[in-house]
Amino acid sequence: MARKVNSAGIKLVQTFEGLKLEAYTCPAGIWTIGYGHTKGVKKGDKITDAEAEKILAQDLAQCGEQIEKCVNVPLNDNQFAALASFVFNVGIGSLTASSLLRRLNHGDYDCVPSELSKWVKASNPKTGKKVTLAGLVKRRAAEGELWLETDSGDAFLNSQDMPQQVHADDSRTIYRVAARSGLRVRSGASTSYDVIKVLPLDTQVYVIREKEGWAAIDTEGDGALDGWVAMDFLRVHQT
Repeated sequence: MARKVNSAGIKLVQTFEGLKLEAYTCPAGIWTIGYGHTKGVKKGDKITDAEAEKILAQDLAQCGEQIEKCVNVPLNDNQFAALASFVFNVGIGSLTASSLLRRLNHGDYDCVPSELSKWVKASNPKTGKKVTLAGLVKRRAAEGELWLETDSGDAFLNSQDMPQQVHADDSRTIYRVAARSGLRVRSGASTSYDVIKVLPLDTQVYVIREKEGWAAIDTEGDGALDGWVAMDFLRVHQT
């Protein structure tokens, strides 16, 4: 039986999609009806509240099935729901081709909120240019918050009180340099930037963020940016 999206995920989708019982064009110029349903929708279509709920359930079930096929790590209910909302909005093709999925499948759960926040642009149907939409910014933030919200019921994990002893996160994914002749570290994310230093083969680093095939790296594990390297020459460190 397919895994169901929890109530928090359903509410998130309903909130951001809104309910329209008559077909309309979304900001990207696509005919839409109900809670963001687009497949087969045409001008003049009308549905009832009950039909909108049924269609939403079917659409989310499909998103869930698609997620289960491509995500190879365990997800709690809120994490699953956050991805379902994302896929509902951008499509499964965007997820499967994303650095979000690649990093998540390598065990980097913490990257997801920041990876989600990249997906905030839509093509203006009048100009064809990609522009940032405020609604997408808010939706990605809400999905990121849902991703981080524990659903374990553990009183300690759910506590809002601030502990007086805090530890650094040592669970980040470690990468290693795979370039046999060494990997050039540059001051920016392209070959036009100066080389700061060269990291020997198998040097371990942390990736802070990615940009167009380049990775901002932390070589000391202190969270500070130490430069940029080509992502193609990094591999997840196998312990």
